[in-house]
Amino acid sequence: MGHINNSYRDVAILSLWFFSVVQSAYKDGDVILGGLFNIHQLQENSNGQCGELDTKGIGRAQAMIFAIESINNDSNLLPNITLGYDIRDYCENTTKATQMTYELIKNKFCASITRNNTNNTKPIVVLIGPFESRTALVIGGILQMLNVSGVSGTTTSPELGSYNYKHLYRTAPPDTFLAKAVADIIDHFKWTYVAAVGLDDSYGRNGVWSLVKEAAARKGGSFCIAMTEFIPLENQFPSIRDIVTSLLRQENIRVIILWTYGSYQMNFFREVNRQNLTGRVWILSTEVSLTSKVFLHTGFFTINESIGFQPHSFYDAGLKEHMIELLTNNTHNHYAPEWWSEVRALTLNCSVANMQNNIQHGNDQNELCSQAVVRDLYGPYIPYVIDAVYSVAHALDVLAKDTNMTDNHCRPKTNINSCDMQRLLSRVNFVGLTGNVTFNEFGDRGSAIYDIVNFQQGQETDGKRLKQVVIGKWEENGKNSKMLRFYSDMHWNSTNGTPPKSECLDQCSAGTRKSTTSPCCWQCVPCPGGTINSIPGSENCIECPKGKRSNEARTECVDLPIINMKYSSSGGMVILVFIAFGIVGALFSFAVLCRYWNTPIVRASNRELSLALLVIILSLLSLTVVNLFEPTDTTCKVVYPWRYITYNLCLSLLLIKVLRISSAFHIPITPYCTINSLTSRMQAVIVITLQVLLLLLLLPWLLLDPPVSMKHIVTEHYIFVECKAYNFLAGKSLFMLTFSYVFLQMLLCAFSCFKIRNIPENLDCGKESKQSTLEL
Repeated sequence: MGHINNSYRDVAILSLWFFSVVQSAYKDGDVILGGLFNIHQLQENSNGQCGELDTKGIGRAQAMIFAIESINNDSNLLPNITLGYDIRDYCENTTKATQMTYELIKNKFCASITRNNTNNTKPIVVLIGPFESRTALVIGGILQMLNVSGVSGTTTSPELGSYNYKHLYRTAPPDTFLAKAVADIIDHFKWTYVAAVGLDDSYGRNGVWSLVKEAAARKGGSFCIAMTEFIPLENQFPSIRDIVTSLLRQENIRVIILWTYGSYQMNFFREVNRQNLTGRVWILSTEVSLTSKVFLHTGFFTINESIGFQPHSFYDAGLKEHMIELLTNNTHNHYAPEWWSEVRALTLNCSVANMQNNIQHGNDQNELCSQAVVRDLYGPYIPYVIDAVYSVAHALDVLAKDTNMTDNHCRPKTNINSCDMQRLLSRVNFVGLTGNVTFNEFGDRGSAIYDIVNFQQGQETDGKRLKQVVIGKWEENGKNSKMLRFYSDMHWNSTNGTPPKSECLDQCSAGTRKSTTSPCCWQCVPCPGGTINSIPGSENCIECPKGKRSNEARTECVDLPIINMKYSSSGGMVILVFIAFGIVGALFSFAVLCRYWNTPIVRASNRELSLALLVIILSLLSLTVVNLFEPTDTTCKVVYPWRYITYNLCLSLLLIKVLRISSAFHIPITPYCTINSLTSRMQAVIVITLQVLLLLLLLPWLLLDPPVSMKHIVTEHYIFVECKAYNFLAGKSLFMLTFSYVFLQMLLCAFSCFKIRNIPENLDCGKESKQSTLEL
C-alpha cells in the first residue's frame, strides 16, 4: 500500500506541469467532509489545464463552507462534534476529479490496513459533489466500489438515478422533471418544430433524450424535435461550428433547446455570435453567467428574449450577507479559502472601473462592488449544496442518537464506518432550504421546482446589459395540478409582442390538409372529393354529409344537384307543349260536344259518359303537370290517390260503355251473364261501387303507411327525388292490392271489349234493332 501511495504522490507532482496549481480549502474537525467543485473552468486547448475563474463554482464551494460553519455553531445539531472540510478544485476535468477523489478517500483505507496513518489529514466520511453529471458517473463508480457515500447538490442526469449509483445521493432534482418543464413551455407557446443541442455526456445526452421521450409520450405529438445534435467533449470546436451552421440553414427552426453548461456553453455562444445566428429563441437548461466575456458585450444579441430554467430561488440562510462581509472586511478570515484572493481581485477591478467612470468613491464604492461580485458568485444551486451538507449532518445526528459517538474520555469517535453512512443517509428526513429532504431507493428526490427566467435587455449607466428576470415557476410536488405558472408576460422581439412561430411550414390553407412526410414535417395536400377542410392548419378533411358534395375549393359542402325533370328544363318545356296540345284538344272536343249536344250521334255515344271522360282526360293532363315539380310528402300523398282514382274512373266509364253496347245488341259478355237493359241508375251504382271498393283500399293505405318523398343519392353526382309508395309491409300489401284491383278492372274492360268485337255492322235488323240503336 505504501508503494501505491508513492505512485500517486508522483502522479500528483507530475500533474502540476499539466494543470494549474490545485487550489483547495482545508479545515480540521472531528469529522471531515470532502468537496469537489469547479472553481475554475477548463482552459481551451490546454490538455486539461485550469483556465478562467468560474464564479458560480466559487459560490457553491463557499456554500459548503458556510453550511459546515453554521452546523458547527448550532448547539442542537451534532453537539460536541465539529465538522471539517477538504475541498478541491478539479476545473471541469474528469481525470483530475478522479485523482482528487482517490486522494480524499485513500487515507481512510490506508489507515484501516496499516493501522498507522502518517498523513496529517484525516479521511473523509462523505464526499460533497461533484458539479456536473459526467464527472459524477465516474466518481459514483468509485464510491460504489469503495463503499463510500457522496451527496451532490448539482448533478441532475437521469442516468445517475439507478442502482449502479446508489452510493451517490442528490438533493437537486433529476432532469426528467426539467424535460417535463421544457415540454410544457413549448406546448404553452404552441411551438411545434424545435431543435435540441446537448453536450455529449451524461447530462446533455440524457437530458435531450428525456425531452424526446416526453414529446413522444404526449398525446398527438404536440411538438416535434426536428434536429438533435450533441457537442463532443473532445475536439468540440469543429462540431460546434457545424451545428451552428446547420441551425443557420434551418430557418424554420426558431426555438432551440440547449442542454449544456459551463465552458461548453460559453464556447457554443461564441460561435453563435461569430456566425450571427440571431432571431432564435433559446431555451437553456441551466443558469448562465452573464458576467462572462461572451455576454458582456455581444451576448444580448444572442439570447435576448430567450428562456432559461434554473432551480427555484430558495432562501440561502444568510450566505449572501456572509460573502459580502468577507469581501468588505479587509482583515484575513481564519476560514477564507485560498481562492478568495481571486475573488477580492474581482472586487478590486470593479472598484478601479468605477473610479475611472467617476461613479462612486470610498466605502460605498467598495460595498457596491462587493454586492455586484456576490451576485455573480451566487447561483441557484447554492441552497441545494447547503442541503447536501445538512443531509450529512442529519445522518450523523441520527448515528449520534442511535449510538454513543464519544469514547470513555468524552472525545468524539472519528472512525465512522462508511457502510453506516449509506444506511444513515437513507433515513434522513428533515426540512431544508429546498423543502423536505428525503431520498428514495436510488438516492433521488421526488419533487422539483424551477424558476422560469426571461433574458431581457436593459439600459444601464455604462450601456446596454442583459439581465435575467424571473417570470414564472414550474412545480411538481404532487399537490399542485397546475404545474406551469407565470408571474409576468414574456418579452418578445416581435412588433406586436407575440411569440415567434416555430413550425415546419406555414399553416395549410383551407381546403387542404397536413400530410406528414417525416416525424417533424408535412406537406399541404388538397382534400379529396367529397371532403372539406374549412379550418386552416387542420390535419384532417371532413367528409360531407349525405346529399352534399365539396365545392371546387374544398372549403365547404354544397347541395347535390337534383336531376328531376323541371318545367323550366328543355324536357319539361316539351312536355308542357304536349300537355297544352292535349288540353286544347280536350277543350275543343268539349266545345264540339256541347255544340252538338242534342244530335243523334252525340246522344248515341252517351254524351254524359263522354263528358265525364273529357274531364278525366283533363285530370290526367294536370297530373302530368304536378309531376314536373319536385315531389314532397304532401304531393306524394295526393298524387297516388289521384292517379288510381282517375284510372279507376276512366276504366269504370269504359266498362259502362261496353256494357251499354252489350245490352243494346244483346251480346252476352259471358254465356251466363246477359244484360238486357242498363238503366242510368244501374250505371251510377256500378261506377259508385267500383269507386267505393277502391276507396276501401286507399284509405287504410293512406292512414297506415302513406306515400312519402324519397331521395336517391348518387354520391358526388346528383339526387333524384321520387314518391315512394310505402315504407313498411302493411303499406306494401295495400299498395299491391290497390294496383291489383285497378289491373283486374283493366283486364275486365279488355275482356268485355273483346267479347263485343263482333257487333253487326248492318243496323237494318228490324224495327226493334233500329229502336235500340237510336236509344244508344
